[in-house]
Amino acid sequence: MIDRHRSLRAVAMELGLTQPAVSQMVKDLEFAFGSELVDRSVRGVSLSPDGRIALQRTRAGLAAFTHLAHQLDSAQPPVLRIGTNPAVMLDLLPAALSYPTFAETGLRFVIRTGLANAMTHALWDGEIDCYVGRIDWDEVAPEAAVALRHDPLMTTELVVVCADTHPLASKSDLTVADLAGHTWALPPEDSRNRVAIDSGLRNNGLPMANPRYEIAADPNSLLILARRAGVLTVVPRNALDASEPGLVALDLPSLAMPAVQLGLFTLVENEQLSAVQILRDTLRKVARQTAKVTSI
Repeated sequence: MIDRHRSLRAVAMELGLTQPAVSQMVKDLEFAFGSELVDRSVRGVSLSPDGRIALQRTRAGLAAFTHLAHQLDSAQPPVLRIGTNPAVMLDLLPAALSYPTFAETGLRFVIRTGLANAMTHALWDGEIDCYVGRIDWDEVAPEAAVALRHDPLMTTELVVVCADTHPLASKSDLTVADLAGHTWALPPEDSRNRVAIDSGLRNNGLPMANPRYEIAADPNSLLILARRAGVLTVVPRNALDASEPGLVALDLPSLAMPAVQLGLFTLVENEQLSAVQILRDTLRKVARQTAKVTSI
């Protein structure tokens, strides 16, 4: 309410209290947190940097508490709320959830998919219990970064993919220059994968790709278009490996696209949840098995 009203008097009126009572409540909170949560000036009050962190963490805690209360009232098996990326839903996460360990727990799962930034915000806001996927640390606020527990799982490379009937699939001595003039299906310009392919092309003296098809957060659709429409696309290799036959990755090391780091992310206060611990263990097993298969 302080963040919304910027006035202790307005907060007091909404709560039906006196202004001195609200001032004392603020002082008690600041004493409990050991930090000044409110900046005071002649123009009113506002949350300090520490106050904003406290507000965000309180929102996340309240969301988790509300979720727990709903589970207790519903008399249903407990629910683990997982956020992930569409590419991870093609292999890593389903493989982990299929482990017999989960069948024995009776857990239910609510799974949300989306881009890394959206899932990071959902985790920070307490809307999900954990997130399995990639994360853009450059876009994570420092106060959020210190509140996250990160368990690295695996690394997968980005690859240019086409149908096995595409002219480039059978071309000998393939180079990046051979990509010029071909039709693309790609994610939007602000996605990490799009930035990677555009940078790779630019670094090899080629213009950025001008895709005919642009699809957000759906590598499966990109692969289907590559197979059926004869276009080029870019996806993580794990997505290609999980797709149906008929597609190939082009060998273009000079593109030098950055690898995709996949991990499990939770808020520090959620890392000891038994369901999260089980998911962490099974994800690690699947990641190790995937690494062994890839190295063969």
